[in-house]
Amino acid sequence: MVSIHFILPDAVNIGPRQPSPPYWERLKNLGICVLALWGIELIDRFLFGHSLQSHGIRPRSFSQLGGILSAPFLHTTWSHLSGNSASLMILGALVLASGWRNLTSVSISSALFGGVTVWLIGRSGTNHIGASSVVFGYLAFLLASGFYRPSPATILVSLAILLSYGGSLWGIFPTDSARNAGISWEGHLGGAVGGFLTARDRRRKFASYSKRMTR
Repeated sequence: MVSIHFILPDAVNIGPRQPSPPYWERLKNLGICVLALWGIELIDRFLFGHSLQSHGIRPRSFSQLGGILSAPFLHTTWSHLSGNSASLMILGALVLASGWRNLTSVSISSALFGGVTVWLIGRSGTNHIGASSVVFGYLAFLLASGFYRPSPATILVSLAILLSYGGSLWGIFPTDSARNAGISWEGHLGGAVGGFLTARDRRRKFASYSKRMTR
């Protein structure tokens, strides 16, 4: 299991609190991270002739374990990349409203859980790449936050996400349409689990901190 104990909010951390950068500056940094994916795709296409795509996750292949780390940065087509980029920016911006640490934690946990899930239960002979596991991690985190830490803001965001992306949740199931389209439902499922567990852990940290403050 991946440890995600480092997602404590700034107010809980011991030591002097560092000033948090303005939201728009954090959003700019998120945009730079997404643009980096386009840079990687350009390099893969024009310098490596798509050969970087072979560094994805091949289920139960020990020689491809490194694909768990590289797969989220690689994409098959421009449409694949553009779809993920839009979702990363929209959902990532909402996660970012709760802090850069939360965004980082959700990104890492969803990528790792998604990659490990693909490696364990993915279909043999397949190669999985793309940042969709992180997208589903953001989606699950936002939905779970409305349940674990209910407030007018989190509930409103969760409802808006459910209305806008509710149909995408079918992507975590092994449907025939997903298989025929070559969609990695395993990565979606693992990414969603990572996002959900991060939201639950965040709630647990806040609960523990509240108890200490009331003693």
